[in-house]
Amino acid sequence: MAYFEQPAIVRRSEGQINVYYGGMFKPDGPGHGHVRVTGGPLGENIVYWRLPESEGGQVIVDNAWETNHERQRLARSPH
Repeated sequence: MAYFEQPAIVRRSEGQINVYYGGMFKPDGPGHGHVRVTGGPLGENIVYWRLPESEGGQVIVDNAWETNHERQRLARSPH
């Protein structure tokens, strides 16, 4: 995977996909950008998105609390 011709690191675990890109010296280096997605094999829902410092470092999406809250609610519900 690449971000503007720079490599990106993709990590999949526990139903989430994390993409790290744009860091200094390596994709997940200082100042990296980060996208976390959930849902389906390709990630249908953006849960968190932070731009790399080289693009201002703003957090574009932060739904992490809602996702964790939903996960806890589902864990408490009877199966």
